[in-house]
Amino acid sequence: MRLTISHEIGSFVVYSISRAVKTICIFLILCAAVEIAEIILVKMYKSVLLKSLRLVSLFLIAGIFSGCPSVRDEQQILEPVFFPNPPERPRLQFLKSYSGPDDLGAVKASAFEKFVLGEPETKEGISKPYGVAISRGKLYVCDVGKRMVEMLDLENGTFGYLTKDQRLLNPVNIYIDDDDIKYVADPTVGVVFVFDQNNNLSDMLGKESKISPIDVVVRGQRCYVTDFGSNRVFVLDRTTGREIARIGIESKTDRKIDSVGELPAGEFSLISDLALDQQNNVYVTDKAAGRITLFDQSGKFIKTIGRMGDNIDEFVRPKGIAVDRENRIWIVDASTEVAKIYNQQAQLLLFFGLSGNKPGMMNLPAKIVLDYDNVELFRKYAVPGADIEFLVLVSNQYGPNKISVYGFGSFPAGQETSDRQSQFVVRNAPENKLEQQMSKPAAVPKAEPRTKAPQLEQQKKIVELYYSSMTFYRSGRLSKAREGLVKVLKSGLIPPAMTKTIQDDLDEIGNLLEDGKKKREVAEVYYNSMVFYNAGQLEKAREGLVKVLKSGLIPPAMATTVEQYLAAIDNSLNKR
Repeated sequence: MRLTISHEIGSFVVYSISRAVKTICIFLILCAAVEIAEIILVKMYKSVLLKSLRLVSLFLIAGIFSGCPSVRDEQQILEPVFFPNPPERPRLQFLKSYSGPDDLGAVKASAFEKFVLGEPETKEGISKPYGVAISRGKLYVCDVGKRMVEMLDLENGTFGYLTKDQRLLNPVNIYIDDDDIKYVADPTVGVVFVFDQNNNLSDMLGKESKISPIDVVVRGQRCYVTDFGSNRVFVLDRTTGREIARIGIESKTDRKIDSVGELPAGEFSLISDLALDQQNNVYVTDKAAGRITLFDQSGKFIKTIGRMGDNIDEFVRPKGIAVDRENRIWIVDASTEVAKIYNQQAQLLLFFGLSGNKPGMMNLPAKIVLDYDNVELFRKYAVPGADIEFLVLVSNQYGPNKISVYGFGSFPAGQETSDRQSQFVVRNAPENKLEQQMSKPAAVPKAEPRTKAPQLEQQKKIVELYYSSMTFYRSGRLSKAREGLVKVLKSGLIPPAMTKTIQDDLDEIGNLLEDGKKKREVAEVYYNSMVFYNAGQLEKAREGLVKVLKSGLIPPAMATTVEQYLAAIDNSLNKR
């Protein structure tokens, strides 16, 4: 799937060098002209005229610098990106990307202003997004890099945060219902945080179930949560948080991950994201087994979709998933860095994206979301005559386009785009329905046979090490998992597509180990504080308990207990 781009790099370099040389030459010519004029005029006129000449020269230089748009801006303006590529009928257009405040329409400083005044202070932006949602003109991003939920107001052009509540330690995914209630999954705290229409924290679901939520979807009175700890889907009452049901077979963490084909139907290896269709059927991705598992609304297993492999209709690292109103299934694969669309017969209809940093491409995608309610905000980015049915949002954890927005719909004939995009789509006949655009994907070229026996043996060991490391990861033995994955990464024997995936695993393991270390430190402070309390050293006990309470790492029941101790300590100290 990965094609060579050397011709693109060459053309880009030539273009960039020519623009740079042209600008520098004009700048030097103007500077020389100013110097010559200064030598002549300094003897003939007063300094006032000389100052005027300098000012005029600066204006000329400013005009030249401000009139040089960036290559990226020109590409976005002149080259709309479609999937599939015309002359086939396009069904998707890349519309816009967001990575921070500058993408919200704020007036940017010109190149000359930056040259004279220096670069402005760095503004806050999106670091490493995972979950994303859009509601009532606002874009919400779960930034696992900053461990906060960012809020981009698309209508007013402002950048802020859903909350800076310290109790959110690792917000991974977010779901927003029709009433603008936000549900944020935080596996470190072990709850789903609920925020009301005014973004005030109103509830925390899942405390009693002791879950580590990865994704959350709400439908009616039910809150569906994928649990990292048990590798199952928990169904909670959205009001009380009471557990209603569990979906999926209880995972056997001691099973070695070496043959995902032997994984029983309904069991997960490393559970990830979920989605519901119009009939309340539940779709769940398994990023280690490379497949999607489908359950009916009662939790009964129906079938699996896809399998592990490097063919275009197979998965390597499926994560985010969504289902549109026509029951088409949209999935992003973090390893191959594409989004794929399947029908209910598990047939691949279309794929788009591919690895890269150009508009429309993907860089370690994590989440995919479909939205029908905010289309009007993005019509201005579509080509004239386009009929956008709904939006497709994809989060990219690396690269310049952190949140990419595509429009799905109908587009006028005769659109043009870059040659490279034409190599990245399934060749389909331009029929009326997407399902009728099916064709058999081209077979993936077979790798050249390796003849060196020692290298084959070493590769075999690396593969075994990878699977054993994933088994440790799954069973919670994180230090052992990290140790093995680091060796796999350093071996240099893994395909490029797996490098980012393993690095992503290492980042997740690092976060889990860091959170575990913090919890152990807080626990130690708590126990020491209780020793001080029992020994009558109330000031030291109070100091420690305040740190424990402010850490945000203790469950609500324990927080209540700590508050009671603090009240008792304050009462005793006041009596002294």
